[in-house]
Amino acid sequence: MRKYLISAIIAVLLAAVTPLCGYAASDYAYFVTGYDVNMVVFEDNSFTVTENIGVYFNEPRHGIFRALPLVNEITRLDGTKSKNHARVSGVEVSEQYTAYNEYGERVIKIGDPDETVTGAKDYTVIYRYDIGRDTGKGYDELYFNLVGEWDTTVSGISFTIAMPKEFDPDRLGFSAGVKTSTDSQNVNYTVNGTVITGSYDGTLNPGEYLTVRLELPDGYFVYTGGLDLFALASLLLPILFLAVIFSFWVRYGRDDRVVETVEFYPPEGYNSAEIGFIYKGKAVDKDVISLLIDLANKGYIAIEETGKKILSSKTPDYKITKVRDYDGYNSNEEAFLRGLFGGNVPRVDSAEVSDVVTYSGLRNSFYLTIERIKANLNAKENKEKLFEKNPPGRSMLGVAFAILTFVLVTARPILDIHKPDALLFALLFPGIGFGVLAGALMLNIPEKSAKKTKGYMGLFLWAGLFGGVPWATIVLPALLIDPMDLLIHLVGLACIAVTLVLVKHMPRRTPHGNELLGKIRGFRNFLITAEKPKLERLVLDEPAYFYNILPYTYVLGVSDKWIKKFETIALQAPEWYCGTGSFNAKGFSSFAGSAMTSAASALSPRSSSGSGGGSSGGGSGGGRGGSW
Repeated sequence: MRKYLISAIIAVLLAAVTPLCGYAASDYAYFVTGYDVNMVVFEDNSFTVTENIGVYFNEPRHGIFRALPLVNEITRLDGTKSKNHARVSGVEVSEQYTAYNEYGERVIKIGDPDETVTGAKDYTVIYRYDIGRDTGKGYDELYFNLVGEWDTTVSGISFTIAMPKEFDPDRLGFSAGVKTSTDSQNVNYTVNGTVITGSYDGTLNPGEYLTVRLELPDGYFVYTGGLDLFALASLLLPILFLAVIFSFWVRYGRDDRVVETVEFYPPEGYNSAEIGFIYKGKAVDKDVISLLIDLANKGYIAIEETGKKILSSKTPDYKITKVRDYDGYNSNEEAFLRGLFGGNVPRVDSAEVSDVVTYSGLRNSFYLTIERIKANLNAKENKEKLFEKNPPGRSMLGVAFAILTFVLVTARPILDIHKPDALLFALLFPGIGFGVLAGALMLNIPEKSAKKTKGYMGLFLWAGLFGGVPWATIVLPALLIDPMDLLIHLVGLACIAVTLVLVKHMPRRTPHGNELLGKIRGFRNFLITAEKPKLERLVLDEPAYFYNILPYTYVLGVSDKWIKKFETIALQAPEWYCGTGSFNAKGFSSFAGSAMTSAASALSPRSSSGSGGGSSGGGSGGGRGGSW
C-alpha cells in the first residue's frame, strides 16, 4: 500500500515539473511513475520476473502492454554476439489481460477493451523467462534488460535480483540509456550474499534501457531443460510412423529375391513398350515411342532422314512411310501405327489419312495416341499380373503420416515466435509445394515431358517458389533459433521422404512378375557388359540382331551404351532406314540416337518449364512497453 501511495505522489509531482530533455510528463498520453523489478534467477538459466508498474494516464487508455522478446541478440562490448531462444510461461497479471505471440515477441496486453482508465493505475506482471543453454564460450553470464524500451518516460525504478549461487561482485555491472550506452552513474546497488538490490536515480526517456550484466564462471548455469513432452513427441512420433510404414513394406511391399538369369534376348512374346512397363512397373512416354523402331523392324514402316529441322528448333526432322498395313495381334502396336498415319479415332480435325508423315507433322497431335497406349499398358488388369493387390488404406496411411509429421515438426517453432495465423502459411504453402513435388515424383510425371531434364527443372522450380520460399522465410528463421528445433525438423523431413519412397514401392510383385523382372534384369545386364566378340557372333547368326534389340535398350535406359558398342562392328543397313549419305555403322548409330531423341521431343505431350562488459539494451529480455 505504501509503495502505491508513493507512486501516486510521484505521478502528481512529475505532472507538474519538466523533466530532462525538455519533455514534461503531460506531453505523453501516459507515463510510468514506478517500476520495481523482482527477479529470481535459477540454475537452469531461467528467471521468474515480477514487475510492479505504476502508471499515470493523462488521456483515457484501456491499459498497457508488455512485449517480451522470444529471440534475443546479445551484443557485448568486446564485439562478440550471440543469440538465444526464450520461452515465456507462467504469466500472471493483476488485471484482465490477453497473451499472444507476434513478430517474435510474447505480447501481454493488459486492460479491458470495453473500458478506459485515466489517472494513476498500478499493475503487477509475473512471468517465467527461460533462455535455455548459456551461449557464452568459456564463461556463463547473466545479461538482462531489467527495464526494456518504453514509448514514454519511466521513473521510480528499483530492482532486486536473487542469484542461485555465490558470484564475484567485481564482475557485476549496470548500464542505462539508449542502446549501446555504458553509462552507470545513476545506478546504485548493494550485494548481500547472493542478492543484489538497487535503484536508478533518474528518469529513463523513451527508447532507453536499464541493463545488468554479471559475468559468471563456466558451468554456473546447468542446462537441464532437455526435451519437453511436445518436443519429445515431435521427435519420436515421426520415427514411430516410419517404423509402421516400414513394417508394412517388409510384409506387403518387399519383393522376393529376384533371380537374374543370363539372357541375350528379352522375354519372348513382349514388345519393347511392354518390356518397359514390366521393368519399371509403369509405362511412360519413352516406352510407347520405342514402338517406332520396333514396328520398323517388323516391316511396317520406313524412317528417312530429311536433313531439315523441326520448326525453328535444332531438333532434326524425319519422314515416316507406311510400308504395309498392320496384320498382327497386338492392339497397342495397331493403335500406334494407326496414330502415325491419321487413322485414330478420335482424330484431330485437320488430320488426314496418309502413307507419309513427318515428325513435325505429328507434333501436338500424336500425344493422343501415346496417352491411349499408356493407359492400356497401365490398366489395372495388367498391373495385377505383375503386382499383388495393395489396399489403398496402406498408401493413404503413409500419406497421412507424412502430413502429420510435417505439422508436428513445424508447428512448435512457428507458434513460439508468431501468431497462430502464421502457422497456416507455414504449413499450407510449403505443404502444397513440397506435396505436389513428392506426388509428381511418385507418379513419374516429369517423364511425360518431352525433355525430361526440363520437366524436372520446371517441377523443382515451381516447388521451390511456391513451397521453398515460404519455408525459407517463415519456417527456417524460427528453426535456426533453437538447434533442437532444427534437428527435430530435419529428422521429420527425413522420415517423410523415406515414408513416401516406401509407399511408392509398397506393392509386391507376383511370382510371375518377379520371374519376368529377373529375366529383364539379366538381359539389361548383358546389354551393358557384353563384349565385342560375343556381339559379333550374335550379329553373324542374326544380321538384324542390333536393330531388333535397339528399341528394348531404349526403354531399359542403356541405348547410348548399346549403340556405342556397335560403332566398330560391321552392320548391314536395315531395309527400313534411309539416310542422307552412304551407310556406315557409326553414321547409323548417330541416326538411331538422334531419331529417338527427336521422336521424344516431337511426339510427346508439350510441357512448360520454369526456370568484456555490457551495454544498455544488449541483453536478453526487457522487451517493449506501451499503452493501448
